[in-house]
Amino acid sequence: MTALPLHAEEETVAATEKIQPITQAEVQQSLTEMQQRLNLRIEQWGQSLQRDDFEWTWHGRKLKQSKRQEVCDIFQQVVNEMYQLMVENKARLRPEDQKLLSNRDGFIEKLGYQNNRVNTKMGFDCRLH
Repeated sequence: MTALPLHAEEETVAATEKIQPITQAEVQQSLTEMQQRLNLRIEQWGQSLQRDDFEWTWHGRKLKQSKRQEVCDIFQQVVNEMYQLMVENKARLRPEDQKLLSNRDGFIEKLGYQNNRVNTKMGFDCRLH
């Protein structure tokens, strides 16, 4: 067993004591950044659409299934990134928020997606998991 120098032990203790709870401002900032990332990705995706990405139905023109899946994947990626950020900051979360990390559906609901569904406003919904 190797003994740590005294200052190393002090740094370890100091690092443990420095953990501060996440502030409401940090939460709001993270949610704002999440929305900005989502908007940017959807905008970039929309600029890549071609005429043959749509199909005609009795109800008019709609996105082909593969393109609808791409939209859903964008929403899922952003939720996954937000979840990962919360996992990385778990020690700073309140105990009730830490419990959300063990219930992914509850976490997604807390982000504002009722019943884990996203209304894309493009004629279809996405189910998040």
